[in-house]
Amino acid sequence: MKANSLTSHLLALSSLLSIPLLGLIYIYLNHGNGMVHSLVTDFDHQLPFLKVFVLPYLFWYPFLFIAFVYLAFKNREVFYQTLVQFNIGLLICYGFYAVYQTYVPRPVLVGDDWLLQMVRGVYSSDQPYNCFPSTHVLTTYLMMKAYLRTAGIPRMYTAAVTIVSILIIASTQFVKQHVLLDIAGAILVAEGVIYAVTRIHKGWFSKPIIAKPQQSTWEGSLRR
Repeated sequence: MKANSLTSHLLALSSLLSIPLLGLIYIYLNHGNGMVHSLVTDFDHQLPFLKVFVLPYLFWYPFLFIAFVYLAFKNREVFYQTLVQFNIGLLICYGFYAVYQTYVPRPVLVGDDWLLQMVRGVYSSDQPYNCFPSTHVLTTYLMMKAYLRTAGIPRMYTAAVTIVSILIIASTQFVKQHVLLDIAGAILVAEGVIYAVTRIHKGWFSKPIIAKPQQSTWEGSLRR
């Protein structure tokens, strides 16, 4: 690998640090501020707690990193577009957390097997706030859409990313970290960000240049 190419890859991958840096805002806002809202519906109550879904829920972390690394080598343009979408989407979510804090009640965990221990680890490291919209869903959905719209990625990879994405999104419900409206809000934010970034990338704000018609030779001779 050439030195210039290696430097380019390292710069691209180092730009991923913007995500955990923005995550500091999440940590700052992850507490009840005295005005907490509930978006739990009757349908949410009917969904069961399934401890096995803690596996795809936690796989979210390596999944996003691996998916980004592949994009960095496969299609740098899509890599940066997706990273910009992540950052903008996360800032929008954090804006919601700052002004409209929501709370998701968690089930009482009975038992001591390794899956329940993992769920307890999730609960202890993440307070039941910062729920609407779900950043878990937002980022997973953005990555899935990036792979679905990128030409040249093998179908097997796209199918794997899609399946894993669906499992991660579903896990937010079955581990009782989010409710259905959190998913809906995250998808709406993601679609809005995708639309805005795509339009800007295509030159939404650039003015079209109108070429001045050239004067033909015979018209010029008639005016002399």
